[in-house]
Amino acid sequence: MIDELKLEIEKTFNRKVTDRGHCEALVQDIYEKTGALLSYNTLRRFFGLAEYRKPREHTLDQFAVYCGFRSFKDFSQRYTDVDSWPSWERLFVDLSSESANEFIQLLRYRKRHNDLFTVSFTIGVRELIHRGDLDGLRRVFREPDFQFAALPYDEVAQIGVLVGLHFRNFENEDLERQLLLEPNFRDLVFKIFVDYARLNQKYGKWIQFLLKQANIDKGTKIFITCLDRWRSFLMQEPPAEENVHPLPNLHMSQHPILFGRIFGLKMLLLKNKSSKRSLIAKLKQRLNAEPQFATELLYEPCVQCLVSRDPDLSKVVLDHSHLVNDIKFWYHFSQVSIHRVFQVSHLIDTEQHLKAKSILETIPYGHIRHGYKEFIELFVTFFKLRIAERLGEPTETLESEFQIYRTKIAYPIFTDAYFETYFQDRK
Repeated sequence: MIDELKLEIEKTFNRKVTDRGHCEALVQDIYEKTGALLSYNTLRRFFGLAEYRKPREHTLDQFAVYCGFRSFKDFSQRYTDVDSWPSWERLFVDLSSESANEFIQLLRYRKRHNDLFTVSFTIGVRELIHRGDLDGLRRVFREPDFQFAALPYDEVAQIGVLVGLHFRNFENEDLERQLLLEPNFRDLVFKIFVDYARLNQKYGKWIQFLLKQANIDKGTKIFITCLDRWRSFLMQEPPAEENVHPLPNLHMSQHPILFGRIFGLKMLLLKNKSSKRSLIAKLKQRLNAEPQFATELLYEPCVQCLVSRDPDLSKVVLDHSHLVNDIKFWYHFSQVSIHRVFQVSHLIDTEQHLKAKSILETIPYGHIRHGYKEFIELFVTFFKLRIAERLGEPTETLESEFQIYRTKIAYPIFTDAYFETYFQDRK
């Protein structure tokens, strides 16, 4: 509890203790507030400014009284109930500085000690975005300790979603474009929180901006090319001629989600049966070599099947759906849930309405990540409506909910005719 007591002392003192002058001022403050007389050398040793010696129990008691507790024992027993506030206060105190130095130092400390790093990083970055502090944001995203490659993927995924969501209600085009030119911002935010419901809005503007940049890394070029093709499909239009880039070939070394995204898009765009068979063979080769990545490999094709109803792509996904059950990380819950929604569409196709209804009732929708969440909500509500119609159940509430979700996904592909014919001739 010594480190916690140091933080509480600094909170009470209202400044960090980093030099002899601070120690002398703190000695005086302790005396004025408690009557206890301590040596400034005791303070220097306690805060690591001189050779450390374990403080006596009496000294710890005096520190605890200064912080508002009856004794060090009282502090140790009660601090677990109150220690969250100093931690968060420290974050915002550091953010209030004119420089990002103290905030970055705090993040480094929390990363090393596995102490609320992800949420601290997210809160701090969102605060800097809100303030329009481009210099501070650049320093954070350029910090070596916070690079994509230096963070576990589950932390990256959390940061990407929580920072990305902030831009849904934030408008500062110049700041956003400057951030998009930062490689680590693209890796941590742009490529992680893919706002599929807004490819024709804010997120789509980001894509179009990056498509026009000459000095973007190859990985980003592939990524934005795929997203632009998917946007064009949803918009029912060919990609703008000046933005047309060929989709890359499939490679075993590609990230499994990217591999699946490219595979699905090529299946939708290609008309030649022989070319499709070649693609399917490559997917099977990857699945056989790395079955542990089946969930990721089939994740994007599942969504593409839901939207396109492409029979060739749907058959491939259905034939391998039995592989999609391995949940090792929290984000797998989202991917598996989307797989199950797609399987429901097949059950409705084959008139297995009761089974489809049962699955829809057990899917943990709260686990579905926000990028595709509105897409999935649209199809889930639509499927529930169709099942209720087939089973002769009330539909008024479901119809109302379905229309609400339709207003959230404003893509030309989703016409009345699209939903009216969705399940026709697919038995």
